[in-house]
Amino acid sequence: MEYQSENRNCQNCKKDFIIEIDDFSFYEKIKVPPPTFCPECRMIRRMIWRNCRSLFKRECGNCNKSVISMYSPLRTGIVYCTDCWNSDERNPFNDGFDYDFSNNFFIQLKKLREKSPVLFAHHTGTLIRSEFTNYSLDNKDCYLSYSVINCENVLYSEVVDNCKNTQDCYAVQKVDGCSYNIDCEANYNTHHAVKSRNCIDSYFIYDCVNCQNCCLSSNLRNQKYVFKNKKLSKEEYEKEIENLKLNTYTGIENTQKEFDNIFTNKSIHRFAQIYNSQNAKGDYIGNSKNIYNSFDVQNSENIYYTVRAIANSKDCYDNQGIAVGELIYESIATSFGSYKDSFTYICVGSKECEYSFMCKSCSHCFGCFGLKNNQYCIFNKQYKKDEYFILVDKIKKHMDEMPYIDDKGRIYKYGELFPFDMSPFGYNETNAHDNLPIKKEFAIEKGYPWMEREEKNYNISIKSFSLPDSIKDCDDSVLNEIIACPNNGNQDFQCTTAYRLTQAELNFCRQKNLPLPRYCPNCRHYKRLTYRNHIKLWRRSCMKEGCKNEFDTTYSPDEPYKVYCEKCYQDEVC
Repeated sequence: MEYQSENRNCQNCKKDFIIEIDDFSFYEKIKVPPPTFCPECRMIRRMIWRNCRSLFKRECGNCNKSVISMYSPLRTGIVYCTDCWNSDERNPFNDGFDYDFSNNFFIQLKKLREKSPVLFAHHTGTLIRSEFTNYSLDNKDCYLSYSVINCENVLYSEVVDNCKNTQDCYAVQKVDGCSYNIDCEANYNTHHAVKSRNCIDSYFIYDCVNCQNCCLSSNLRNQKYVFKNKKLSKEEYEKEIENLKLNTYTGIENTQKEFDNIFTNKSIHRFAQIYNSQNAKGDYIGNSKNIYNSFDVQNSENIYYTVRAIANSKDCYDNQGIAVGELIYESIATSFGSYKDSFTYICVGSKECEYSFMCKSCSHCFGCFGLKNNQYCIFNKQYKKDEYFILVDKIKKHMDEMPYIDDKGRIYKYGELFPFDMSPFGYNETNAHDNLPIKKEFAIEKGYPWMEREEKNYNISIKSFSLPDSIKDCDDSVLNEIIACPNNGNQDFQCTTAYRLTQAELNFCRQKNLPLPRYCPNCRHYKRLTYRNHIKLWRRSCMKEGCKNEFDTTYSPDEPYKVYCEKCYQDEVC
């Protein structure tokens, strides 16, 4: 069958979008209808299901063990600890029921979700002293870090792979002994770095590669002892660094202001961070090919409309977090050997499952919750193989004949992911708020869920700016302080109002001769996000005079940055 690209109108934002020829071919391959939401609204809908950072102290609903859960008790009833969830005594079939053709599919699915226990957080592999993490795989001594894989001694960081002895970083791989790195790789003892790779002993750098002992500089390659983009002798450089007084918060703050001016007004910005990749459109893409409108993609192939795809993912559309998956569509954190799943949430090693939650090593399950090593199940009830396929076809037809219609008039037939109002999280505690922040009033107007944060009356003992300016003047007594964050609970940053320092954090600052932080971990996280580009593409022209090249970029035309095409960037920088 020959396809043609088509214009459609999104039923959420009411804007037109295009379904491309390749899209139609994929939908036909996995036997799903084309979407009725545009790519951005589909992304928001998935992101509303991914809460990494909001954690709650709860009790396991089976053994009463204390756990740190990503599910608020206000929106999710029963959580299980890992031992109880994996126990053979847990029988998810006890929650099952027959499909009711007189009722809507999504209403029944929501009923199953609400009556079933959930695994308290998304942890995989071996975790050693890393309870305060989420979306976590094989980590040791990690704390308040999220989407972390194979890390050790990582604090207050997110989207971190194969790192150690690091804190306050975002989207980094293979860094060691670093802090405040954003979109960096293989740096060592480097602090306040953005989009830099293979750098050593450097501070406040942007877009530097294979550099050592560089500071307040950008667009460098293979350099040593460079200060403000000027080559110095070793002695001259060390004197300039000493004058900055980076062991004090005053010194860091003053240097940060100077760096921000360099970053915004004096640097050349490559149109996209795409490396060792072929036919890639998006940003933050490495070692991949055939990537379209996707972001944070590594070592993957044929990935479309996806955020965070790693570890040999292949032939996947519309995912939020995927690793080692193939033919996965419209899913959240469905990974590690999953194949041909659609509309799933945290399914691991599953095959040909649809509308299912937290299923492990299952195949051919439809509308199921928490199953393990099962097949041919519908709403947590077992069927024979032939019965399963006949009933699934009837349910899909019924979903079209009796669609779910939410309060805003959005229609959900077979082929649409879970409705917005079914999410167990508020918009403001998910990846949606990180990447596309909105106010509560707009969220309510759009029918997105919202979480009102509980007011905390902390017994604050010190304001953050009363902390010693130099790390040399801090003794262990600071660990007893309850410190007021200057943002005073501002929910734009999910500010926690107050925070405490940990021994590991204090040790790191002493080891690196850096001052203590003055903002809570959440506010520091949102500050780091200001150095990242949007998860959205604009068609623009190269800003180098005389060049007429066009490209798709995550730099908005409203921003002041000097954005170059690949050729002009290479001519100027490399």
